Amino acid sequence: MKHKSILSLLIFLMSFGMFTTSCEDMLTPDMNRYATEFSGRDSVYFYLGIVRNVQDMVEQNQLLGDLRSDLVTGTEYSSENVSDIIDYKHQTKDGENDLLNRAAYYKVINQCNYYLAKVDTFARKNDLYYMKREYAQVVNIRAWTYLQLVQTYGEVPFITAPVDNADTGWERTAPKANADNLVDLLRGDLEKAQVIENNSSLGYPQYGEFNSGNSNFKVKSQYLLFYSDIILGDLYLLRGKDKNDYVEAAKAYYDFLKKKAAKNVNITSARASFAQNQNTNGTYWYNPGISAWVANGLGATALKDENITIVPSAANSTFGQILTKVASVYGFDAHSTNTTTSGSSSSSATTSGSLTVTPNYKSRQVGPSNAYLVLNQSQLYSNTQTTGNEATSIKYYDGAGDARMYATVPYIQTTEGRFRYIVKDAPTTSVTRDGITKEWNFKHYKSIYRLNQIYLRYAEAINRAGYPSLAFMILRNGINHEYMPTIGDSIRYDDQAKTKQTVYYTETSNVARACKYVDINELRRAKEDPQYNLYLNFTSSDWNGYGIHEHGCGATSTLDSLYNYSTAVATRIKEEALRSNTLTASVRHKINKLLREGEQTGTEEGGTEEGGEETPSIEEQRKDYTVIDPEPATEADPAEINAVESLIADEMALETAYEGTRMFDLIRIARHMNNDASLTADYGTKWLAWKIARRDHKYQESAEKPYSENWVSPIYVDPTDYDQSLYTKLLNPSNWYVVAPENN
Repeated sequence: MKHKSILSLLIFLMSFGMFTTSCEDMLTPDMNRYATEFSGRDSVYFYLGIVRNVQDMVEQNQLLGDLRSDLVTGTEYSSENVSDIIDYKHQTKDGENDLLNRAAYYKVINQCNYYLAKVDTFARKNDLYYMKREYAQVVNIRAWTYLQLVQTYGEVPFITAPVDNADTGWERTAPKANADNLVDLLRGDLEKAQVIENNSSLGYPQYGEFNSGNSNFKVKSQYLLFYSDIILGDLYLLRGKDKNDYVEAAKAYYDFLKKKAAKNVNITSARASFAQNQNTNGTYWYNPGISAWVANGLGATALKDENITIVPSAANSTFGQILTKVASVYGFDAHSTNTTTSGSSSSSATTSGSLTVTPNYKSRQVGPSNAYLVLNQSQLYSNTQTTGNEATSIKYYDGAGDARMYATVPYIQTTEGRFRYIVKDAPTTSVTRDGITKEWNFKHYKSIYRLNQIYLRYAEAINRAGYPSLAFMILRNGINHEYMPTIGDSIRYDDQAKTKQTVYYTETSNVARACKYVDINELRRAKEDPQYNLYLNFTSSDWNGYGIHEHGCGATSTLDSLYNYSTAVATRIKEEALRSNTLTASVRHKINKLLREGEQTGTEEGGTEEGGEETPSIEEQRKDYTVIDPEPATEADPAEINAVESLIADEMALETAYEGTRMFDLIRIARHMNNDASLTADYGTKWLAWKIARRDHKYQESAEKPYSENWVSPIYVDPTDYDQSLYTKLLNPSNWYVVAPENN
């Protein structure tokens, strides 16, 4: 391979102090040329050419993941292409809409197939099989690309051999990949990649640092890595046919989080917050502070531990591909410049680039939906005061909502008025008390995976595996070994029947953040699970994080009587029953039982416990009592699992809105619900259809105080009011997907 001729295929050039240009005809692989020039032992350049082609499809994928969801609405300036996607009119031929280009995905896959067909994984250098690390990355990229295809198109041709001409007929003859079989098609190669990644002498490629052209944005190669653990977790979670799939997904995410990720995202420095201020008339107003949450992994140029995998953008076309399509759809016009600084000779001259974005109300094709705004506004922000390790008081900021909203859809003042702009691709770090921002910066990368996204999917997996209170813990407290409850036991005596039985209860340290709500039955079942150490063991100091809900709603404490497991889950069970018209007497009984349990730690039902010291005489009298086996740990209530999954879906919207995953999240969760034997076969279908058809509903506030007996979230007030036409269309799951080219 002629290394110099391939440089223009790279994402960026390593900073060689030279001009490079992107040549479009070089972006389509010439298989004949590669067949003679790629030896199978070359490193770096061909692989980075594959990543370069990921750039060509990542913005389309991001928009298709968001525009069809419940979080967006069109504007009077929406183009026909964008409106067709939002309104589910994407029945055009592939390529007629510039957001519908399936070939961009297959371009990546075909390059991966060629690489994998030619690569020599036994090539050795310095006594190391140096090509294996890149081989694993190419396997991961191909699997991730197929995952995006299936999530977008539903069913697609599955090819693993390189295609070198247009007349092979692979569109018609190749086997089909879909959500039900994709994990089986890809698992073998991904497990090989796992072995390589877990091998301490192999691991991951390290290419140093790449130059975007912007002096403030240097990209370490670690941020370009795709991880087999995460992709395997995603594939099992997407299929979600039974408990085993959820366990396998949880194991994959757990392995990544415990062994490879930065575990501790510190809430004291990484959350959006409110400062309370009092008016002269005694009322309060709340000033949002968003910089810490943005800086932790969402900012324009700073890559932090929250970032796992990104696709970067150059600051200028001189340095590679510029990714401005998403920002432009959300209303930002891009302006790129470059500057050449002379050196002592022409060969030492350096070039740098800059890219700025300017809001333009006529370019704003998409805005946040009413559903997204009300979801944020219906959250409860709490401020807890602590003394030492004790929570001493809590105050709820009535009407403040979730502070993350101000970093996601702030107002921008224009000549035509004040509009909410989606700024995930043009982040801001400050807003006024009215939620207006006057600064924004182009984000030089696309987030493919970030840490809290993985935690949310891990919560989704363990919830469906039968551990809803542990899943809720990830939302409320985070996984922290210091606050985890432990299992205690005592003896229950029945003097009338002359029996004694071991009973179990939870023990928690008396700390402000103790997870007292975690169910004793879940802890017992977890400890009895043979795979406990593979996906449920949180006892080590590796687990020291904070709750994702805290990123926008204030730090959690045991004093929070509103956003806790029993209250939040009981309320969501009621809301879902109202939506599905299934609020029966038995459902009401279930709700009331949860509310009665509250935050109590307890034992299993069926009598009183006696522990501690017994007087010798009583003990002597009871020594011959018949020993009864402990009651088996009960399984989780399916209604609680369904409610917690719905709460996780809400948190995904609050935390990861407009990052390109929302529609895929909805489809995946709807499939889970449809596969749940305790629900009707179309429960998930109706849930997804309702959420999207209700995105522009004119919401009304509940007349009750939040989480009071008769309160429901504004999201669920008047649940029969939605776009009937869109709802009916989405009752057919085939309409969840973009129409494939061969089906036009």
